[in-house]
Amino acid sequence: MRPLSRDVEPVTHDEVQAAFDRERHEARLQRPHDLSEARAQTVQMYGRLAALQADVIARADIAVACTRGCHYCCHLRVEIRPHEAFVLAHHIETRFSPERRARTVDRIARTLERVASLSADAHVRAGIPCALLEDGVCSVYEARPATCRKYYSVSLKTCRDAFADTAAPLTGELEDEQLRRTGNAVALGYAQGMEDAGFDTGRYELHYAVHKALTDPKAAKRYRRGKRAFVSTNE
Repeated sequence: MRPLSRDVEPVTHDEVQAAFDRERHEARLQRPHDLSEARAQTVQMYGRLAALQADVIARADIAVACTRGCHYCCHLRVEIRPHEAFVLAHHIETRFSPERRARTVDRIARTLERVASLSADAHVRAGIPCALLEDGVCSVYEARPATCRKYYSVSLKTCRDAFADTAAPLTGELEDEQLRRTGNAVALGYAQGMEDAGFDTGRYELHYAVHKALTDPKAAKRYRRGKRAFVSTNE
């Protein structure tokens, strides 16, 4: 990260709190009436998240190390919320050809089998690639969840070293604190507002949630009724 210049003001706690409060307030008021509306509102939130972080990057002159094809962080455990899983599922269902969709669902299912028995910590350290990677590039980039959107690395070396040895402690700077806090403010504020409105905002492992959103027709019905969206077959 580049040092702040003398005429650059850091993002304040009040600004971060205001972003959280706005998201929570708007999500609570704009309670979606159906799944299509929920998806649209989630995508709009993604746009606000990107705009706020772009402003922080410009204000603080942050040197972001992330580039297309760099996918070290795509081998970590990612947890998402139902409103994000439904956006991903819709993207796969509507943007992919039938053949590509079938391959993707199969890849998700096979990856889910690999991670199902792992603890969260073991999953992080296993280095298993996200099933949505294709030739080293995110196949659902436009629909990617907030966890992926709000993460910006400031050191390619730190990412590379962490990927090479998942058990080793980080040896260098990884994220800019201002970017991390502002990204969290939007994503968490929106999630809290959706919870206030009566929707499931639990965090689910990505492959599990997307597979359920794609294959379980009752998941959307449960979500609309304010129930837990994704449940195992014996629940």
